[in-house]
Amino acid sequence: MLKGIFTPNLVPFTDDGRLNEAELRRIINWLIEKGVSGLYPNGSTGEFIRLSFEERKRVIKIVADETRGRVPILAGAAESNTAEILEMCRVCADLGCVAVSITGPYYFKVSQESIEHYFRELARQSPIR
Repeated sequence: MLKGIFTPNLVPFTDDGRLNEAELRRIINWLIEKGVSGLYPNGSTGEFIRLSFEERKRVIKIVADETRGRVPILAGAAESNTAEILEMCRVCADLGCVAVSITGPYYFKVSQESIEHYFRELARQSPIR
C-alpha cells in the first residue's frame, strides 16, 4: 500500500538542453533527506512531456540508482500507446519501482467501458501489480 507524500520531482537540464544527471541526483537526495515518503519520477511536474521515451527511461534509472531502496518509487508511465506503456512498466519493474502511474486514453473520445477494458488489459499484461 502506498501512503505518504510521493514527490513528482523536477528534471533539471543543462544549458544545452540535456538532462543534468548530477543535479537530478542532488535533488533526489535532498527530497529524501527532507522526509518524502517516496519519489514520483516522470510525474506531472517532472517535465516528462519534454523528454523522449529513452530520456524518460533514463530518468527512472537515475532515480532508482540514487534512491538505492531508501524510499519507494511510483514512476510515471503515461506513454502514448499500450506497447510503450508496457515497455515502461517492464523497465520500472526491473528497476524496483513499486507502482506506475498511467493516464487514460486521450485525444479520442472513448466510452467508460473502453476505459475500463484499457486499464484491465494493461494491468493483466504489466509486470507491476
